[in-house]
Amino acid sequence: MAPPKSLGALSNDITLGVYIFILTFQGLCAAMNGYILYLFATRKDLRKNKHMRLIIFLSLGDFLLAIGELPYIIYMTINWSPTLMDYDPMYIMVTAQPLPLQLKISATITVGIALGRNIALFFPSLYRRLDQGDFSNAVILIAVLLALFDDFLYWYTTTIEHHLNCGTIGCFVSDQFRYYWGISNMILGIMAVILSITIFWKLRMVSRGGKDSVASQQGPNKYAKANRTSTGILMSSLLFITVPSILVGIVELTGFSIFKLIGPFYSACLLVSGCCNAIIFISSNWDNVRPKQKVSSVFVPKVSTVHSVANSGGAGAWH
Repeated sequence: MAPPKSLGALSNDITLGVYIFILTFQGLCAAMNGYILYLFATRKDLRKNKHMRLIIFLSLGDFLLAIGELPYIIYMTINWSPTLMDYDPMYIMVTAQPLPLQLKISATITVGIALGRNIALFFPSLYRRLDQGDFSNAVILIAVLLALFDDFLYWYTTTIEHHLNCGTIGCFVSDQFRYYWGISNMILGIMAVILSITIFWKLRMVSRGGKDSVASQQGPNKYAKANRTSTGILMSSLLFITVPSILVGIVELTGFSIFKLIGPFYSACLLVSGCCNAIIFISSNWDNVRPKQKVSSVFVPKVSTVHSVANSGGAGAWH
């Protein structure tokens, strides 16, 4: 009978499984969000829709994360060992940078989407006067500034040193940054939860009470699509980003490192959320985003030609 594995060896096995899981979802996330970006790049009607601007920012971030983290995940997978993992700390720090950046951007955009839907549901007159393009730009500006601040702390507080048997950036950053990272994302997560609860409560009240004033202004179909997309993405973000962020924040306060046990936890959560967001967006807006069928013009000229020949032939017969 084989001796039981130590916690370190078991953790290494779990980490390898997480690596393979992440590599799989990197391909899926890049493909699906790449398709959404292609649609926005080629479809003028989608680019002009200001209500979708936050969604496209979120999709762009998910796509860049899936591509940008490839060197980080591939390096750790190739150099994985069942007994001793010893990664180059500088390489890990450099290649893992997309993770803290996108995590803060994604969390902030989630709060922005929830805030926008709250304004639409509770203050419809203000929502109609609010320029959605300016609102989206303000949210993404705040998200980028918060992400850059995280990146500054990421480097400023961390001492570059080796950490054995730990295959994730969570072990290489300083304790101070890890506490800040977990708690700040937890705060954003709690904000998203509160705003989402008010949205779901208001939607339930609207469904009981009849038509909403925003729906009457925007049109029932457009209003339903906006609510369906936003609500679906909020649910996905709550499940795969907000709840894990809150749990990590709580666990970090106890002094236990969840990263050392299961590896790149946040990367897996972000990629799953990115895939779910892409599926929700495409399925909720399929009428707008599906490939347009091109009607062949070959058949029409032939019909016109035959028609003209018939007319000319008929005219000659009368003469």
